[in-house]
Amino acid sequence: MGRVPSGNDEKMLKAGVALAKARGLNGYTVREVCARSKVNLGMFHYYFGSKDNFDRAVLKKIYSVMMERINISISPSGAPRDNVRGVLVKILEFVKENRVLLSSLGGDVLSGNRKTLKFIADNFTKHVEILYGELKRAKARGELKGGDPCDAILFLMPSIVLPQILLGLFFRLKVDFSFKIKSSGLGLAVDRGALRRIDMMIDAIFGEEK
Repeated sequence: MGRVPSGNDEKMLKAGVALAKARGLNGYTVREVCARSKVNLGMFHYYFGSKDNFDRAVLKKIYSVMMERINISISPSGAPRDNVRGVLVKILEFVKENRVLLSSLGGDVLSGNRKTLKFIADNFTKHVEILYGELKRAKARGELKGGDPCDAILFLMPSIVLPQILLGLFFRLKVDFSFKIKSSGLGLAVDRGALRRIDMMIDAIFGEEK
């Protein structure tokens, strides 16, 4: 009989996902992962070899959740406008849930970390491809104002992602503002109108629904 899978790799990944969401990739150690998952250090090295490999597996695990949600939210026969909104809502959910982690990745990107840039380019682009496909379909149907899917993506994505990453940075660094607005208060302001802002952007690139 073959060896029965222990599930230790999944236990460690689950622990790693939780720690990465709370602190970013540089905010936890291998020993913390093992302690949280109740798996010994030897098993960590058996399954992952190094923390870099483990971090990449954690990121893939987190990203796969968003892609599952996006694939459920869109319909090949649905209206491009509805599908674009569905994709944007799932992207918003993803960045809200992972804003601390994404803020740490953003720092790596801005500093020119080649390993991070390559990993993102190789593994974190499928959602953009799906969004581009729906915008291209909208253009073919004459529904896209301005007519350029790339312009639409450059308009849509920063408005959704950047406020959440900035907020994640404030949470990660425990920033409180000198004018008495705390990170938690800013978080409420950023989150409260997020869906409304998505609808405003959808109206801007598709026109208001009649």
